[in-house]
Amino acid sequence: MQIELGYALYVALICTIIGWLGYGINSFGINKPIIAGPIVGLLLGDIKTGIYIGATLTLVYLGIVGVGAAIPVNQTIATTVSTALTIITKIDPELAMALAVPVAVLGQLDRMLAWVINSAWMHLGDKFAANDNLRGIEMLSWVGSLVFFIAEFVPVFLCIYLGSTFVGSLNELMPAWFMGWLKTATGMLPALGFGMLYTMMYKKEFIAYFIVGFVVSAYFGGNLQSVALLGMVGALLYFFKADRKEA
Repeated sequence: MQIELGYALYVALICTIIGWLGYGINSFGINKPIIAGPIVGLLLGDIKTGIYIGATLTLVYLGIVGVGAAIPVNQTIATTVSTALTIITKIDPELAMALAVPVAVLGQLDRMLAWVINSAWMHLGDKFAANDNLRGIEMLSWVGSLVFFIAEFVPVFLCIYLGSTFVGSLNELMPAWFMGWLKTATGMLPALGFGMLYTMMYKKEFIAYFIVGFVVSAYFGGNLQSVALLGMVGALLYFFKADRKEA
């Protein structure tokens, strides 16, 4: 189904703003599926579909967390695009759920591209900071934000305007070596992100807690919730112990 250009621009703008605000600005989780879905549904006149798709994709991407340099799949684009296409083209919501998976990967690629482009401004920002050029730093912040907006808008617009066949065709045309590289890179990024996070948080006092969490997860099949609860217990013990020392 071909969508009118003006309407496609309107829908793409809605979807992009939700992802852009949620990714770059503290917007109270507006980019989460459970919120993004109903917002798109409300603006397109079918909030029921928005709630259904948003709630379902929340369960799918419940464990998706961006840590350090690890860029997760773009759950916001997956939600907004699948919700919009379901409402506009009247496709089955179940088909939209399947469509969300490749769309999320496509959204991950555009954010990787945005990060690569924005990395070029970092050294210029260092020079501005060394010269106390606050206006230059502010300008670079807006330029970087614009890069993220454009990188988000282009794939969203193409998905909306060209219809549901675009994403499927795009994935079919991708060579096998590229998909294999993407899967390998995606698998390595979370480990890199956690490694960077651990490097920043490293203290010899925390090594024991790290080992306990690793043993529970690797040898006893502990899930994310159990390890997180153990981490919370360790944090509370450390906090109250430090508080007694200061007293």
